[in-house]
Amino acid sequence: MALVNSYGSPQQDASRNFSPGRYDVGSHQYPSDLFNGATLEGSSEILNTYGSNYVIFYINVATDSKLFQQTQTPTVDDIPPRLRGNIVGQEMSKEGLIAAFGSINLFAGGAGGALLGGDVSGAVKGIATAAIPTVGAGIATTRAPDATRSQKRLKTAIAMHIPNQLQIRYGVQYSEEDTAALLMANSVGSDVINAFSENGFTGGISDIAQNNTSLGDAVTALTLGNAPGTAGVSAALGLANNPKKDQVFKGVDFRTFNFEYQFFPRNVTEAENIMNIIREFKYHMHPEFKDANQFLYIYPSEFDIFYYQGAQENLNIHKHTSCVLTEMNLNYTPNGNFTTFENGMPTQINMTLTFRELALLSKETVKEGL
Repeated sequence: MALVNSYGSPQQDASRNFSPGRYDVGSHQYPSDLFNGATLEGSSEILNTYGSNYVIFYINVATDSKLFQQTQTPTVDDIPPRLRGNIVGQEMSKEGLIAAFGSINLFAGGAGGALLGGDVSGAVKGIATAAIPTVGAGIATTRAPDATRSQKRLKTAIAMHIPNQLQIRYGVQYSEEDTAALLMANSVGSDVINAFSENGFTGGISDIAQNNTSLGDAVTALTLGNAPGTAGVSAALGLANNPKKDQVFKGVDFRTFNFEYQFFPRNVTEAENIMNIIREFKYHMHPEFKDANQFLYIYPSEFDIFYYQGAQENLNIHKHTSCVLTEMNLNYTPNGNFTTFENGMPTQINMTLTFRELALLSKETVKEGL
């Protein structure tokens, strides 16, 4: 987590330095000279063709993935994901999930209402209908270490130059809502109370409205807004409701962003690196089956994306929460014709990656540089 100074700006956190010895990016970097001339550790002056700017895609894989069950995949275990969704952040246990399913099914089966009404026998029938033992047994026997969607970070990371178009969008949701009914009802209520309290008036609301112009207008507006055939009444009177609309806050958008790359392999090594990068992104954006029965998916891998300048994370631009890769587009004919080297490798491949962040932003996270 970045430190914040008195102006609310993020300060450099030394723990966010890139350590190439900890990760393997040799066969997963583009261009192949991305780090040429750069001393990644112990130097404050690093200049190369790309201005020492690069992006690292770290890969976080579910602990119950076959990558760990069937192969010896190297990991970096002491680096947690940056920031994930709310449910994951609750770190619910299996026992907690079983209880949660039990509560949901209890009320879904009618047992909750029966209990509140004192109908014990009805509650028992509801519990039977809800099939709590089935749900609980299903979760309890699921071969996962816990319910926190725990992950391991791969030693393999992908390093590429900063894309030529680097943009991020912030968005929140508002909706237009009519508030006239509430305001008119409040006005009618207040005027009626005042009329009764001040004058001891015993007539109906229509009688009060006749002696109170503002109240009469409010009653007319309520009628125009709710009664059948109001369009004709409005035309006859030459009066129309003012909806008194207001903007009501609804929520925050999940940030989505693209990375666009044009690959021009200059030699065999660079061509192999490009194919390795494409394979890694394709592989980790997809789920895997939990077992041979193929009833359950294990979630796809997640990505932590960091921008670096030299050896240090660049905190002068936005940071990302943990992300999922939702779309990947490959164009093998960007120039309108398909051309290859002698071994069949395309001479140019354009790749577009679409990521979606897992956590919603707030003032607190924005202050930390996201």
